Amino acid sequence: MLRVDDHKDLSPSLPLLAKAAPEKPGAMSRHDAAPTVSLITRDSFVAETALKIEQLQATLRLLTRDVGQLASKVAELQEGAAQENRWYTFQQNEKRTRESKLDELVRSFRDLKARLDRMEARSGGDYHAYNTFEAVSRKLAEIERTRGETHRTKHGDTFRACLLAGAMLAAAAIIGLSLVLSGGSI
Repeated sequence: MLRVDDHKDLSPSLPLLAKAAPEKPGAMSRHDAAPTVSLITRDSFVAETALKIEQLQATLRLLTRDVGQLASKVAELQEGAAQENRWYTFQQNEKRTRESKLDELVRSFRDLKARLDRMEARSGGDYHAYNTFEAVSRKLAEIERTRGETHRTKHGDTFRACLLAGAMLAAAAIIGLSLVLSGGSI
């Protein structure tokens, strides 16, 4: 990279006109010869300045290109970070969903266990006998049979209560008729 304040690089390329020996004034010399020396010095200064400005512009172009490349790399890094952030958020949401489903399943199993404990109090929570589908099926059939018997018993009890009420009404009617026919004294 070129540095602007490095005079060694710039000096050999510029002709040193100011150090040249001045011409001796002759008889036909012009009066404007004196300003020529100062113009040459000024021209060399302008040339050096123009060269330095051109070098600065070249350096600026290189820096602009480098900054453009860095900006594109930063944009890529930002996009990668955003994608990574989206992926992390997705994973966290999935993890929370799985945990909530697992918690709901655990609550359901605890509720089911409590219900089974209430239904079958004599087991004391020993469900090791139900480790096959066949054992579970037998137990469910037994529970269903018990429920069916309870349903039939309820209908049978209702029928028996109706028969008892009918028999009592018939007995009361017989007693009432016998009292009316016998004359009313007991």
